[in-house]
Amino acid sequence: MKKIILILLIIISGAGSFFSAQESNDTGTGFITVSIREDGKNSLLPCRAWVEVNNARYYQPIAADCFPYEKDLSFSCNGQFKIKVPAGKAIIHIERGKEYFPINREVMVSDGQTIPIDITLKRWIEMVGLGWYSMDVHCHFGADSLEILKQLALADDINCEPVLTVWNKRKYKTLDYWLSNRDNPSIHIDSTHIITFNNQEIERIGGEPYESVGAPAFLGLIQPLENPGYKTHPCDAALCQTAKLLSPDCIIDCDKPIWGENVVTAAFGLFNSVQLCHNHYHRNSDLDICCGMADFKISEKESLVREQLFWKTNRAYYTFLNCGYKLAVTGGSAMGVMPLPLGYNRTYVKLDGVLSEKNILKAISQGRTFATSGPMIFFTANGKDCGETIKIEKNKKTVIRIKAILKSMGPVESLEIINNGQILKKIDLSSRIPNPVLEEQIECTIDPEQSGWIAARSIYFNPNRFIRQAHTSPIYINVDNKPVAFKEDAERLIFWINQLIDINKRKERYSSDRERKEALQKYMEAKNIYKHISAQAETY
Repeated sequence: MKKIILILLIIISGAGSFFSAQESNDTGTGFITVSIREDGKNSLLPCRAWVEVNNARYYQPIAADCFPYEKDLSFSCNGQFKIKVPAGKAIIHIERGKEYFPINREVMVSDGQTIPIDITLKRWIEMVGLGWYSMDVHCHFGADSLEILKQLALADDINCEPVLTVWNKRKYKTLDYWLSNRDNPSIHIDSTHIITFNNQEIERIGGEPYESVGAPAFLGLIQPLENPGYKTHPCDAALCQTAKLLSPDCIIDCDKPIWGENVVTAAFGLFNSVQLCHNHYHRNSDLDICCGMADFKISEKESLVREQLFWKTNRAYYTFLNCGYKLAVTGGSAMGVMPLPLGYNRTYVKLDGVLSEKNILKAISQGRTFATSGPMIFFTANGKDCGETIKIEKNKKTVIRIKAILKSMGPVESLEIINNGQILKKIDLSSRIPNPVLEEQIECTIDPEQSGWIAARSIYFNPNRFIRQAHTSPIYINVDNKPVAFKEDAERLIFWINQLIDINKRKERYSSDRERKEALQKYMEAKNIYKHISAQAETY
């Protein structure tokens, strides 16, 4: 366990090949003043920035209204900043979420010189105009400061920022805002950006494979949940049942599908969504399987070390879908804990009405989402959107017409249609160069023999060749009113629960036999559910 923690600290403290360097060198120092605007507009544009000199990042500007984030070696600003850097060639990096082209501007800085720079950012897509609103479901940074949270939402262009005001035993100042505004615990920064506060994460992770309890995020709570701390009792399923009892309309988001007890919580249908683009995907690296996650087996074909996190995350998600669970995809970055800005991994939610917490949570519960670390992906089948169900009768031979559209400002490897966890159709895009945007679409048909699901995903690589993706929530297929049930997947989840049952026998895991029996009862109930699904699969 100590070794795992050491690895975590090393990875979290790093940021690719760059390092922090706020001291001047022997060549002298100068200053850069930067103003950022959007193309065609006069007002300053909040954004994220850093300056690179000699492979070192400078991220502490001279301004009280800029907020450095040391883990990412970057800072947010309201559209202008002044920063001190060593003399020589400097590269100013400016970015604003996923919908603007980032800018790298080179300048030469002389000793004692102050250089004014004006930078214009250009959009390559406007998702709000298409009815899609961005969201990062995992935010820790700035939870004690409304000023920071407002700037983050604008600088990283997150339309809905659900800050986790309660995290384990930590209760932030924003909790006071929540409790003082129970009827409307959100702030509208402008017409397209809001912050919500009635959100909580209870994280109980660590140990060897399968030993973690879990790390569910609760969005839209009526009241905070009583936190058990790092105790393994009650199990996550019992905790989530309490959340749904106290806050029936809340969303329970599964931080990653492979935490130890997720298989139990999922069995009872308590998860609304799963972070498929989660906080172990970093700008230049991966934080791999660790901290008591389930050891989800992958095939030899999928076993490359750099791809294990991707394959295990997706395989676990597909396994739950193949057992009939409807789970929207989400994206989260855990800014404040991980070396990521807000929205590096993000959710896009399709709204029918105005931007509000109620409409956002409703759309997630209905599965109208896609998750991405970069590209935009849109998906329909027979005119239906993500989260919807296509009902057909087997003897009528109904053909389902599938369409996925990809748009990306960066290169991607492929665009794929996924059917019940397998690639149905794939377009290789590895030789395509965005000019300035890469656009592609894929169309195919399917005549399903049994109930299942379809989705679209796009694969690409980060600068160090680790897999990243954009992935839609599924469209579900119901054949002859039969449930989705695949025996191999149900048996895989039964195997998982058997590991938990073995762990349950360890004396040190619980403080009393009563706690052990309560957990075991939940495990056995969940196992029986998967046994029933396995039996249903045999009827096909």
